[in-house]
Amino acid sequence: MNFIAFLLVLPAVAIAQHLVLIGGNLKDDNVGIWTAMVEKAGGPGVADIGVIVASSTANAEGIKAADNFVQKYGAKSASIISLTTADVSSQEVANRVQSFTGIFFADDSMESNTIDILRPSGVDTLVLQAIKNVVTNGGMVAGNSAIMGDSVAILGGDSMNALVLGTKFEKAFPGNPSSPLVYSKTGGLGFLKHYVLDSHFSERGREMRLIRTTLDSKDLPDIGTSKGLGVDENTALLISNPLSKPIGKVITDAVSVSGVFIVDVSTVPVESGPKATYDQIPFSFFTVNDTIDLTTGEVIYASWKIPIAGEEWFENAIPSADIFSSEQPSQWRQTNRRLIDCKEVNVTCTSIASAFPVVQVFFDRLQAVGFGADIPNDPAKTYVASFRNMLASIKPIES
Repeated sequence: MNFIAFLLVLPAVAIAQHLVLIGGNLKDDNVGIWTAMVEKAGGPGVADIGVIVASSTANAEGIKAADNFVQKYGAKSASIISLTTADVSSQEVANRVQSFTGIFFADDSMESNTIDILRPSGVDTLVLQAIKNVVTNGGMVAGNSAIMGDSVAILGGDSMNALVLGTKFEKAFPGNPSSPLVYSKTGGLGFLKHYVLDSHFSERGREMRLIRTTLDSKDLPDIGTSKGLGVDENTALLISNPLSKPIGKVITDAVSVSGVFIVDVSTVPVESGPKATYDQIPFSFFTVNDTIDLTTGEVIYASWKIPIAGEEWFENAIPSADIFSSEQPSQWRQTNRRLIDCKEVNVTCTSIASAFPVVQVFFDRLQAVGFGADIPNDPAKTYVASFRNMLASIKPIES
């Protein structure tokens, strides 16, 4: 066999591709996430990162991010790319964008214009195609998780509105807490398939808004899916090979109980209205260093975590008085953290708001599997818990 023929039969070398789904409110000193972005964009002294800004409100955030990449985390360079509706059809801008080894979306708000500018009416612009080529060619793309999927993109609303009103499709009213739950039927930027995505997740009590959105949109042609994924603040899901076989690893701050929430509503009947009942919604929550196959659902827990079953710490679970609260952070997360680590099977939580009907939420851990441990090298011995296959049932109380 001559040398040329030998080359022809060699297997193709896989090019690593990386997507970083950030849950919002990323802190400058979150070493794990910033370091991962630089490493996946080529590493210190090599990474050349384009910082995308698509609204005037994100200029300061973009400048700060660019400085962070270079001055604190060793990227070779980071440049601001301010986009307008005219820029996204420019071949010159597309060529510049495609030359970067990594892309970071600076906008951290669903009121930003990122989707409208880069993918108007659900059609990729020239510049968005170039950004996707960065991933295809082995680079890194990072940004707020809520805008990164190909399924519907949530534009506004909270969990109580989702529970009572269901979903609507008109534009949200920025800054109005009573806005209806709204989403875009044309989807997000399209970097991760088969998941409805959300951000600022536990901290703003967004569990029900993700569940409701996924229920209402799962049968849409082309972009409908039964799976939802929410990322907590100052947390990221680092996804390898997002275009073929996505494998996600949870990254948090050095000491954090935050994580990633995953739900599948494929077995949940669709109902609407304030008296709708939702039975046995299966959901999971994964914390630092857990790895999830987003295609098969297989999970590899961090090597330092151990099974919780038989080693439970608490005698009782503690129900929340406001499980869907956006004012009291992380009620759903805290309640289930305690439940998976106690000797009870069920806990009932009552969500009460004077303007809405009273709702009971039942969590069932009978089929759940939990892993947990103290975070290594943490003098305070902060305990983190991960679990899969918890069940939630949500039922209105008749007045």
